Amino acid sequence: MGTFVVKLIQRTQLSHSQKDVKPFIYARSCWLDDEAEFDFLSTINSQNYRGVLKYEEIKNAAIDLEQPYNEFFDECKKALTTNMGLQGFDYEIDEENENQLSFKMFKCEGFETLYLDINLRKVSNCFQLLDSAIEISQQQVHEAPASQSSDTQKKGPGYLEYEQYVKDSKAKELEMMNKFLVLLNSKKAYIRDLESQLEKSTKNEEKSSDDDEEEVYGAATQAMDLDTFTK
Repeated sequence: MGTFVVKLIQRTQLSHSQKDVKPFIYARSCWLDDEAEFDFLSTINSQNYRGVLKYEEIKNAAIDLEQPYNEFFDECKKALTTNMGLQGFDYEIDEENENQLSFKMFKCEGFETLYLDINLRKVSNCFQLLDSAIEISQQQVHEAPASQSSDTQKKGPGYLEYEQYVKDSKAKELEMMNKFLVLLNSKKAYIRDLESQLEKSTKNEEKSSDDDEEEVYGAATQAMDLDTFTK
């Protein structure tokens, strides 16, 4: 049923000291026969998440909200596959409970209604999301009319920004790794120096012990005092 990569605005609770900077959620969704697979990347903490939404869960949500299933399904899918999100919807990744991470989608028209709650788990990379973004952008390049000459138009909204974000993240990760390697090599050299000093110290102690034993066993034979035994 299709694969989509979009950028959604993540809602946040601002305090008086916070700047009004809008964080984003990059979302990859793959819509299959009976479920939808999701990969999310939050720009708040550069954390990647993965989750699965069964269509049966969408059906149950439609029943709870007393809405026709097909209309509700289409609305949910459109809200999750529209770049920058569908008007009237809010999106967030809830990390308050570390054991129950979730992606939540709210419809905010008149009052707030929780439409979907997708259980998530943390993952270490976003390769699937990036691969899908590249694949979709390449398809758009081949399908785009000849009049579209700019790369931004060919790649569509959000993809260039996402690719730049990934590049910047990888550059920071590489910089941190290089610093870690320098520190690690320094620690290894320090440990090798300590081991060398310990080895020399141990050898000197052994040599000193051997010399003492040689002095004892190699000393001149002393005359036995027979008077001591006859008394």
